[in-house]
Amino acid sequence: MTTMRLRRSLRKDLETTAARTRRSVADVAQELLDEALRMRQCPGIYFADEPSGRTAKIGGTGLGVWEVVRDFSRNQNAGRIRKAFPQLSQAQVTAALMYYARYRDEVQAKIDANAALAPESIERQYPGLVHFSR
Repeated sequence: MTTMRLRRSLRKDLETTAARTRRSVADVAQELLDEALRMRQCPGIYFADEPSGRTAKIGGTGLGVWEVVRDFSRNQNAGRIRKAFPQLSQAQVTAALMYYARYRDEVQAKIDANAALAPESIERQYPGLVHFSR
């Protein structure tokens, strides 16, 4: 356990965020510190709120790391990323791959959660719920 002295303005901002998100100040501070360290370890990555929670994203885009590395995770082919996302610079692709290398389990969990929402997956789980039109 570590005790820290914080500037009043920082403490107030943490308290405001904690109240808005209905979490403790300690939880908010830990999340922010974790994200700051990850952004320092993986330049070019930032975090944003998504309906599924906080998500690592590629700087200069609205793309989540999981979206960009989804196909790469299957066959480890970085060329597929450049082909699928030609708008990304090499630095952005590198940032995504660096984050994936460090936090593979977290990114894979996002990939798996998204795959579970595909119509084919829902049809397998709940036959007759989804109607495919051709």
